[in-house]
Amino acid sequence: MVRRQAGTQDGVAASSARRRRVANPRGTMPERLNYLFQSIRNIDDKPYSAAQVARWINDNGGEISSVYILKILNGERTDPSQRYLKELARFFGVSPAFFWEDEPADLDVDELRQRILLRDDLVQSMMLRAARLSPRSQQALSDIIESLLKAEGKSD
Repeated sequence: MVRRQAGTQDGVAASSARRRRVANPRGTMPERLNYLFQSIRNIDDKPYSAAQVARWINDNGGEISSVYILKILNGERTDPSQRYLKELARFFGVSPAFFWEDEPADLDVDELRQRILLRDDLVQSMMLRAARLSPRSQQALSDIIESLLKAEGKSD
């Protein structure tokens, strides 16, 4: 027996509408958060998962669950507390005001992505060690990295 929800075809329309995630940097709270998730991508050029974001926040002094993040993304929580919004803003490198200003500033998503990627401990460690090298050695290291990127099909 198929349960029918009022006003839908076999309940599919309601569930797919709930899962449809609209991304709009000037829209509702869920739309703004979806914009960040869809626009700021990880090292593999994939969107961050709610679990990845929650893990980073929890590992860096905050507290939030991936389930709660998903509820915001899906529009089930349209007015999360400022505490959670501050943590989400901290992960994405935006001002918390992004979530509640009527006209938030345009975001440079490439710069935000780079800042997030540079937070990685291993990347920071490599950069600090490379900074101690001579300019000639730094150029050699840069050439090696470029060769490795080409070999992995990730060259600019």
